[in-house]
Amino acid sequence: MRPDEYACTADYWIWFNYKDSVQDPLENVEIINAKQTAYTDQYHTKDLKGMLVANESGRVTLTHNWELENYPFDKQSFNIQVEAGLDTSKMVLVPCERPFRIYKDLNMPGWTILSSKINQRLVTYDSDFGESRLHGRSTFSRIIYVVNAKRNGWGLFFKLILGVYVSFFVAYLVFFLPPANEQRFSLSLGALFAAVANKYVTDSNIPTSISFSFIDQVHVFTFVFILATLVLSVISLRIDKSGKHKKSKDFNRLCIWIVPAAYFMLNAVLILLADNG
Repeated sequence: MRPDEYACTADYWIWFNYKDSVQDPLENVEIINAKQTAYTDQYHTKDLKGMLVANESGRVTLTHNWELENYPFDKQSFNIQVEAGLDTSKMVLVPCERPFRIYKDLNMPGWTILSSKINQRLVTYDSDFGESRLHGRSTFSRIIYVVNAKRNGWGLFFKLILGVYVSFFVAYLVFFLPPANEQRFSLSLGALFAAVANKYVTDSNIPTSISFSFIDQVHVFTFVFILATLVLSVISLRIDKSGKHKKSKDFNRLCIWIVPAAYFMLNAVLILLADNG
C-alpha cells in the first residue's frame, strides 16, 4: 500500500486456456495499469480435453487512485486490468467459468476484504498502431479483476484525533469558571493553538489528499467550537458586567449542556457518514 505514490502491490497467479499454439497468451497479454511487474514460474501444458494451458505467478505494482475523503474509514477498489496485446480479430479474453478467488490465507493488516468480482469489456482506441487494415481504430479485449476492501480505521482514528478532542475538552472547561475569571480566555486560546498544532502533526502523518477529508472536517469544526467558547465567554462577561449576575450564571449553565451536546452530535454524524462511505 503506497498512497503517496498512487500505487499498491499485488501478488497473483493467472492462467489461460487456449487452442492456438502460435499465440502464447503469456507473451501477448499485459497488465495495463502496472508500474512495475515481475513474473515467475511460467508453465505450459495440456489439459485432459486437449486445451493448451499457460500460467504464471507474478508480483505487480499497480497504479491506484486512492480515495481518501473518508480516511481512516475509507473503502478502496483495487483492480488488476489484463488486456490482450492483439486486437479482437486475433485474441479475445473470456473469464474462466469458475469464479475469481482470493487466497483464503491472505492477510491484509488493517483491512477487511468486502467482495471481489470480474469485469469483462472491449476497449477501442483511436489508433491502428501501425496496422493499416484496422483503418485508424482498434479494439482490444480487457478483463478487470476487482477487490473491494475497507480499512479497519477505529484505532487509527483515535490516534489521529485524540489531541483535538483533548483540546476541545480543555476549552469546554471555561464554562465551569466564573464569568470574570481571566483564565477563561487563556484556556480557550491555549486549546485553539493546541488544536492547530494537532492539525499540522496529523497532516504530516496521513496520506496526502487534495480533497477536504473527514479528518479535515473534524479539525475545522473543532476550531469553530473552540472559537465559540471564546465568543460565549465574552457574552457571559458582558452580562455579568451589566450587573445581571444570576443571568450570567444561568447562561453558563446552559452552555455547559448545549456546547458539548452539539459538538459530539456533529462528531457522531461525521463519523457515521465517513464509516458508511
